Amino acid sequence: MKILLLFPMADLQTGNAIQRAFEILGHEVVAVDAKLNPGNSYTTSLTFEPDLIFCSRTKELADQVTQIKCRFPNAVACAWTVDTRYNINNWVHLFPLIRTCDYYFVVANKLIPKWREINPNTFWLPQGLQNEIYDKPKEITKKDRETFECEVSFAGRCNGTHRWRVPYLDAIEKMGVKFSVWGCEGHSQVYNEEHNKMVSLSKINLCCSGWPENEKYTSVRNYKIMGAGGFALELYRNSIYEIIPADIFGCYYDVVDLVRVISHWLEQEEERKKSAERAYKWVHANATYTHRMKTALEHMGL
Repeated sequence: MKILLLFPMADLQTGNAIQRAFEILGHEVVAVDAKLNPGNSYTTSLTFEPDLIFCSRTKELADQVTQIKCRFPNAVACAWTVDTRYNINNWVHLFPLIRTCDYYFVVANKLIPKWREINPNTFWLPQGLQNEIYDKPKEITKKDRETFECEVSFAGRCNGTHRWRVPYLDAIEKMGVKFSVWGCEGHSQVYNEEHNKMVSLSKINLCCSGWPENEKYTSVRNYKIMGAGGFALELYRNSIYEIIPADIFGCYYDVVDLVRVISHWLEQEEERKKSAERAYKWVHANATYTHRMKTALEHMGL
């Protein structure tokens, strides 16, 4: 099958993982960077003649996809929003694209009934592991240990709409454990092999995924942590154990419970390591982007 992938590509993250997954599944893929060059989508389709158009949450793609479908009426179009918010009105700018597509995929199941009012063919498709990048570190140096070794780490945002995480981070700071924060409030970001080293050298990796009210949802952060062999600690939400098996990570319910749970897992070193190893094996065997794209194609009957 010929797949036109319209996703951000320059950051070498989700779009690249999707392209690799489709290629592993045996499909021919041409990618257009939907963030940098969305206007190139239609012209690219004229020479490629796609069977499937796979889109990101980029509002500028609506007109492009409409043109492609007019030119190639047998082509199937779908969009995948790899994030969530409290309600679908936060994504109102995407409605034209979502209505244009034949299928729509979301990462939080609670909002699906509302989304199906916009596109009846809306399905749950969780994030996954970019396993060609996120794995156990190739090597650990003395400098790596000096940089990343700690009892608890968190890599992510804690400003803007993510300020709700601040009380959780403050509570850990007050515990007196060695706590490393990356990517927010002026802290350096970590990606790729540096991320793998950070995860490996942290006894506990805090997930703290947003929007627990949306229930069956978790951040890509979880998959990156487990994929690099780390122990993940996630904020509980309904249906979390339908996404990730209960015996491969830890959960906490609120700020007070977080302190208790961290203390518990720091004491249970052997069980923590066994849990992290189970998580590593599970995520690589069951939750890569190849698994996700296979599921998407099954939903579309392709």
